[in-house]
Amino acid sequence: MNLFLKIENRNRWKELLEKALFKTFFHSLEWEEFLKKNFDWLRFERYLYKDQLLLSLTRYKIFGKERLISHPFCEYGGPLPLRDEIDGREFKKDIFLNFKEPFKISFHPQTPKYFKEFGLKEPDSSRDSYFIENIDKKNEEEIYSSFRKTLRHSIKTAQNQNLEIKVCDNEEELKVFYKLYLKTVKRHKTIAYPFSFFQYFLGSKKAQIVLAKSDKKIIAGSVFLFYDKFLHYFLNASDQNYKEKRANYLILWSQIKGYIGKNYQTFDLGGTGRGSSLEIFKQGWGVKKYPIFELKNFSEAGLKKSKLRNAFGILPSFLLEKISPYFLKFKL
Repeated sequence: MNLFLKIENRNRWKELLEKALFKTFFHSLEWEEFLKKNFDWLRFERYLYKDQLLLSLTRYKIFGKERLISHPFCEYGGPLPLRDEIDGREFKKDIFLNFKEPFKISFHPQTPKYFKEFGLKEPDSSRDSYFIENIDKKNEEEIYSSFRKTLRHSIKTAQNQNLEIKVCDNEEELKVFYKLYLKTVKRHKTIAYPFSFFQYFLGSKKAQIVLAKSDKKIIAGSVFLFYDKFLHYFLNASDQNYKEKRANYLILWSQIKGYIGKNYQTFDLGGTGRGSSLEIFKQGWGVKKYPIFELKNFSEAGLKKSKLRNAFGILPSFLLEKISPYFLKFKL
């Protein structure tokens, strides 16, 4: 008996997605079809498991060998629950029995709540997410006072810089922000997402790009995604020439304040690898840490440990933009 029923019909998958008890920004048909259009080296496979959950997998090749991942270009993947109680141990056993090719499934920290006997624990995680919780129930002072003292100082420093915080609402500003983004990923010696991603975010009702300006010049910006009861801090970019202004701190604080008492319960600062420099930064926001559990059947060498990363740090931005789409699969 095939426990993973492959869903080929688009409309059927859309119906099932609407029944999911929880899903992220990345689990929309629109986003998946956008990715398929932009990258001819990936394709999506969609499965229904025992009428209990949905699993969207991306199939791609590296050095001629196929891999499956859920979900590309984000911290989290599936599965998406259709029931309140799913036997996690059975699912874990069945996924290894039914998929023999290399696969990796990353769980959003929300999804374990729908599993009984989840069956995953340390060391099934090497990354964590950091949540500022209950922003719908707390007031501004409660949230602000939970921040680390040095972080509050950075916010106050930014507030004294006469910065303008605004939502990006046109492609002219978007292009300036994208140039900052290219410089930022170059500093971190990593691969850049294409400009089309940012055009998608600009046009989406479930995404927002927030910019910081100093004397009308864009010096920083962040991308935020909205889904379920989550406000997700996805990525940011900044101009190092203005780092003393602490613009990114003010963007984050302005966004948190803007959604206090509204329909969002959790401000997600995003996934971070353990031992990374971002850990200390994110821990300062009065957060609760949640592991990002993974199921996988292969070892990852990863681009982060590759000497190839050094090349991304010295390439001119225009060349980094051109070659990145061909290397993105190594970032999955």
